[in-house]
Order: sequence, then structure tokens, then C-alpha cells
Amino acid sequence: MGLGQTLLSIFALALLGTVIMMMNNTTLDSGSSVETSQYLIMATSLGISQIETASGKAFDQNTVSSDISSPASLTVNLGSETGETEATFNDYDDFNGFSKWVNGDSVNFRSANFLIRDSVDYVTVSSNAVIHSASRTYHKRLQVWVSSPFMKDTLKFSSIYSYWYFR
Repeated sequence: MGLGQTLLSIFALALLGTVIMMMNNTTLDSGSSVETSQYLIMATSLGISQIETASGKAFDQNTVSSDISSPASLTVNLGSETGETEATFNDYDDFNGFSKWVNGDSVNFRSANFLIRDSVDYVTVSSNAVIHSASRTYHKRLQVWVSSPFMKDTLKFSSIYSYWYFR
């Protein structure tokens, strides 16, 4: 075997090694992308589920069993009442300051754990923007943050719930 054939063989092995390394990197990158997508889908599902759960509750503690006719009748302090737990939340603003860990398993969440944090505030519309209101209004905004040690970013969801009173 001459020098030319030896150099050609070395070049062929180097090229083969490079191709194998590129294939391995591509496989690892696509596997990581799939896992990231699965975590984001699960986090989105948890955030939207939290908003839907809150939206199914009464607007305010004072509207659970009766109607009100002015914003002055609404709750001043947002958050759960004494003794309430997530299972007994009965109005939208009970979710203010609420947080919980949703622990994954190998079947449903692919072992990812998610932290869900909520915040509720009164809002108003000003110049086509929804802004925090220092006074009580007929509109409350729920903001939900979902994060996980397995995700680089925290997802934020927001929903506005309005109270309508008809005579």
C-alpha cells in the first residue's frame, strides 16, 4: 500500500468519524427538542387549566350567593378567605397569591415538576392597555406563571374576568 492510498484511507476514516459525530449531535438535539416541546405543552395545559378553573368560580366573595350593584360592594382584600384551600375556593380572587407544585411521574409528565403561581388584581382599560387599578372595578385579571426546573423559560398566562349585573 503506497503513501497515497494510506492518506486516502486516513482521510476516509476522518470523514466517516465526522459524519458519525454530526449524526449523533443531530439525534441528541432533536431528542432534546422533543422533550422541551413536551414540557412546554404540559406547562401550557396546566396554565390554561388553572385559568379555566378560576373562571368557573363566582366573581367575588360578595357575589357567591347574591348580586351587587356597585364596585364599592366588592372585596377589598383579594385572596382566599381564612380556612379556604384550593379544593374549597369559591370565587375568582381566591387564587391571588396561590401557588402549588404539580409533581410529575414517568407516565404523565415524563418526570417533570411544575410550579404554578397565581396573582389576581383589579384592572381597568386605558389607551387600549389593561392596567392595574388601585380601586375596585368590575374587572379582575388573573395572571398565572408556570415554571419548571426542566424548562428554560417561565410561561405566563393572563385572563380578565368581568362581572355583569343585570336588573
